[in-house]
Amino acid sequence: MRYLIVIPLLGFFLFVWSFLGALSAPGNQSLTAKWADWFRAHHMAFVINPLEAAYYSHTAPKKGGAPKALNAIPKTVPVTASKAAPKTLALPKPANVPLVVSPALPGEGQWQPVGPSVSGQPAMYEAQFRADTVYTSEITTAVWMDPKLLHLSLIPGLTEPGGTWSQPPYVTPAELPTTIAAFNGGFRFQDANGGFYLDGKTAVPLHSGAASLVFYKNGSVNVGAWGSQVTMTPNVVSVLQNLVPMVNNGQVAASATYNDTTVWGATLGASVVVARSGVGVTANGALVYVAGPALTARTLAESLQRAGAVRAMTLDINPEWVTFNFFNHPNPANPSQVQPQKLYPQMQRPATRYLGPTKESRDFITVSLP
Repeated sequence: MRYLIVIPLLGFFLFVWSFLGALSAPGNQSLTAKWADWFRAHHMAFVINPLEAAYYSHTAPKKGGAPKALNAIPKTVPVTASKAAPKTLALPKPANVPLVVSPALPGEGQWQPVGPSVSGQPAMYEAQFRADTVYTSEITTAVWMDPKLLHLSLIPGLTEPGGTWSQPPYVTPAELPTTIAAFNGGFRFQDANGGFYLDGKTAVPLHSGAASLVFYKNGSVNVGAWGSQVTMTPNVVSVLQNLVPMVNNGQVAASATYNDTTVWGATLGASVVVARSGVGVTANGALVYVAGPALTARTLAESLQRAGAVRAMTLDINPEWVTFNFFNHPNPANPSQVQPQKLYPQMQRPATRYLGPTKESRDFITVSLP
């Protein structure tokens, strides 16, 4: 009889303790995401995992079918930046993404200019395509960025990596007129098996062999294995590491399988088909971001490869964290006026994510005019 009283009391105590812990956690993620993180941080994943498994089993993407059309993309707006690169330095338009689903949707796999042009040249392109022949109603999206025409910056988050930085964990009002996009960084560092370096300060130690997104003083970016393909030099501004390379020398990593639930991150409810994102570098130095609502580790890697990446790494996964937002400036006379737009509609977080004064929990990358 005593156990019949004690067990409900323990359950109630756990509920209150976890709820208050989640409620008081810093950051701008949803309460449900904070709650799940609280359980995992307190070695009680066994409590939350069955609940997540049931939910994501119920909401799993359907196999087969086809979307009616590709998603709408932002309009290209001519912009003359004060320090824009000459036309001759712009990278050539990327080749169309090879398709795996037939028949193709109108425009599928074709790169379309997005965002502002710089010195008369498109600085970003977007391509939409199906990632595999199973989840054919789900669209995966890639964004190609020219570092010769754009400036990319790594921004530290409030809790990932945390600490004190000259850059606050959001796009400031001073940066807003020239910021045209922002996208998610990597995992929590307790799960990333990698580190974080910015402006001469190491917040989390860098790991040898870790997949690394590296930003340089001359504006270029690179992706590769730390210590061999990319290393610390006086020209390095920042480094974000996350797991190991997903694409290397143009080849998909053997460990990036269709059913992986361990190597490439803990997905919600151990589902293998979830929202995923990744970033890679092309042979001529462009940066490519890829994300989709229904990807496995393998199809993310294949999508990065098909989008032109010769070296690539996974970024954050699961619906709460995969975010790419365009910040359109419709009024040239008032560049601080912004119309935010998601890369694709299924992204959970608002299009205003990364805009101040709300402090962003995790590290992210901004894309700005020079």
